[in-house]
Amino acid sequence: MGKIIICGPSCSGKTFLRQKLEKSGFHFDISYTSRLQRSQEINGVHYNFISKKEFEEKIKNNFFYEYVQYNGDYYGTGIEEWKNSDCFIMETDGIKHINKEDRKNLFIIFLNPPIKIRTERMKKERQWNNKEIIIRLLTDKNKFKDFSDYDLIITDPNF
Repeated sequence: MGKIIICGPSCSGKTFLRQKLEKSGFHFDISYTSRLQRSQEINGVHYNFISKKEFEEKIKNNFFYEYVQYNGDYYGTGIEEWKNSDCFIMETDGIKHINKEDRKNLFIIFLNPPIKIRTERMKKERQWNNKEIIIRLLTDKNKFKDFSDYDLIITDPNF
């Protein structure tokens, strides 16, 4: 059976698409991260929040199928989650770690709505200030400038 990966910059609609797919019966993994938990997030539902030290210990023990470091924090997919889930949200660097054999059975969706829409979401949904928004937009611009390993791109914010 194939797997679906959703990829996109901040506030591109990844969580929205995830919720739609879950309602249709798809099973998402619960990724691991060392970043701080946001107020609306639930441990074990949105992410498995663990310390940086614990994440690094899991790396040493070959726990992850793929992992990346983004903005100073780790994000990763456990081997068991990879085996038992059919949908994932991943960073571009995480996608680079997918082995060639697994890539044959993946469908990668790249969400890339206009910056204006993403900026509005950052202000409204995350309550980020202008400095935080500018930093994130620049980070995303660099991260996605050469990204081409996807099967479908969605630029319409009303998908």
